[in-house]
Amino acid sequence: MPAAAWPQTAAPAAAPLPVLPTVEVRASGSVDALAEQAQEQAREALSQRAGGTALVTADSFRQGRAATLTDALAWAPGVLAQTRHGQEARFSIRGSGIQRGFLMRGIQIYQDGTPLNQADGAGDFQSVDPLSTQYVEVWRGANALEYGANGLGGAVNFVSPTGLTAPRASLRLQAGSFGQQQVQASLAGRHEALDGYLSVSDSRQDGWREQSATRTRRVSANVGAQVGEGLELRAFLAYLDADLQMPGSLTRAALNTDPRQAAPGYVNQNAVNNYTRTRGAVRATWQLSDQVRWTTVAHTSERDRFHAMTMGILQQDLRDSGFDSRVVAAWGPAGLTRQLTAGLSSARLKGEEWRFANVGGQAGAATGRNTLRARQDTLYGEYAHGLDERWTVQAGAQAVRVKRRVDNHTTPSASYDTAFDHVAPKLGVLYALTPTAQAYANVSGSDEVPPIGEMVVRPQWPLGHPQKATTVEAGWRGRAGDLSWDMAVYHARVRHELLALTDATGAALGTTNADRTVHQGLELSASVPVAPSFALRLQYLYNDFRFDGDPLYGDKRLAGIPPHLLRAELRWKAAPWLTVTPGLEWLPGKTWVDHANTVSAPGYALWNLSFSGELGQGWSWFVEGRNLSDRRYVATTAVQAQVRGADGAYYFPGDGRAVYAGLSWRMP
Repeated sequence: MPAAAWPQTAAPAAAPLPVLPTVEVRASGSVDALAEQAQEQAREALSQRAGGTALVTADSFRQGRAATLTDALAWAPGVLAQTRHGQEARFSIRGSGIQRGFLMRGIQIYQDGTPLNQADGAGDFQSVDPLSTQYVEVWRGANALEYGANGLGGAVNFVSPTGLTAPRASLRLQAGSFGQQQVQASLAGRHEALDGYLSVSDSRQDGWREQSATRTRRVSANVGAQVGEGLELRAFLAYLDADLQMPGSLTRAALNTDPRQAAPGYVNQNAVNNYTRTRGAVRATWQLSDQVRWTTVAHTSERDRFHAMTMGILQQDLRDSGFDSRVVAAWGPAGLTRQLTAGLSSARLKGEEWRFANVGGQAGAATGRNTLRARQDTLYGEYAHGLDERWTVQAGAQAVRVKRRVDNHTTPSASYDTAFDHVAPKLGVLYALTPTAQAYANVSGSDEVPPIGEMVVRPQWPLGHPQKATTVEAGWRGRAGDLSWDMAVYHARVRHELLALTDATGAALGTTNADRTVHQGLELSASVPVAPSFALRLQYLYNDFRFDGDPLYGDKRLAGIPPHLLRAELRWKAAPWLTVTPGLEWLPGKTWVDHANTVSAPGYALWNLSFSGELGQGWSWFVEGRNLSDRRYVATTAVQAQVRGADGAYYFPGDGRAVYAGLSWRMP
């Protein structure tokens, strides 16, 4: 059973810079061959990082339900992706964004190299369409330096198909439990120096819980042109219209009584997070020679949000814009890496937000109005120097300037305008054990300024410090035939981590800076052939996140992230038309709800089973069963500071037993 259908993480240690396809190749090469070539080039580039990276192919998640970011990244090495409800998830790498009970921060999400996060770092989960993705690149921690990402978690880049790599036409129909329906269609074409790709999708689900329905409509397109020798221009357009109902978190008593109910007030006040987004980008890639490549991207997006909560309604009209320009140059004798990456990126956010009382899900009396501005300018560079054919030393740094400004028109004294400057260095070493296996180690710094929604500790008190970390990492990855593996250990000393804390009297401080914390763990992923036609896929995460001599919390564990998570699948390819895959998701032990470690959520084990196959003439199918034992469990929790053992609305119930089925067709 080939392992190529599952996430691949290793490649030859030394490879030349990719050369843009010539006009002749663009006109005559098959889409499957060009798609495989693009993935191999991306895999080779990732393997040249002296740190944790991975590439996830679309085939690895298209063989089952592929409706959410969690579906796409559940098996990505080092990634924790847990569904809260609908499209909402807890998404974390190495403990990033532990405190974030909604949306996300600490990880930069990109589409084709342009940011999907706002310029202040906050991000939505609905922005990504897994079905219009060719492959996903994952950089864990400071290994995302090339993209200018500077948070603890790193960066994830979703790469779209193009007219060169996508089939001429495709259609996918999917349906399943809780009213889930999804349809996606795409068209692609190329003619001499021009190519184009268009995807349209509609996904909806009633939801397992009350008040958890979702509907997402997406349109994405890109057009590329070869202009002269070595210059490619590509324009990207995307539109998103997402409606997301919110059921809220439950008390333990309510969960035990009826886990499908919504939290009190969420139905009557129609809690939702709905927004539309229009995004455009233009990318110019100039291959000056086989050794020098210059890429420049300019992007802009407009989003309108209507966010009804039980405590009020938030409406936003936000615009992000920016650019990134980088040069990659390689030189030196064969087998001795000499590569320099240098770039400059800038992103800006400007917008208005209004706050109202929630009257049955409609905007009531106005309670506030703010003008929001954010900016981040990053200058980055990294140099890789091959000492010999096996050893490569890499050194890099980022210089970052961050601004946050809020003009509060209702309470002017709550306005603020602040800026932060920092430099984050990185030093690593890469050793080629074989042509397809590497060992690496690095030490790096990161510096994360909170998004606008978490800038204020108390009314009128701007946040004092960004979150900083120094991380030491070592790993081993490789491929040998159908066997592939990725293992990394890391230890991060974090200062001023953004957490919800209390003072000595027990009074809540909101999101503020802790003193010192430690994040350390093990990331393991492997695909192992165990017999003819059988392959085993494994993912294991060990997360040890705790305070470090805190005056109130001592060395207690940080809440919200489970210490252990194991996923396993055994795939049996009985015939081209039938693959049988039983699977297990196991979270042993408990997950602390509060940082004081007085309340916890129990572990769980979920049994899954899927069937899939190829029918010929471009047709394929799947049937997937999840949580087949109908286990009642807590998928994730709302992180608290100190609850003194009392029950509260901290728990997000996981979905019950579900079955999904899909049928796909493609015209090469």
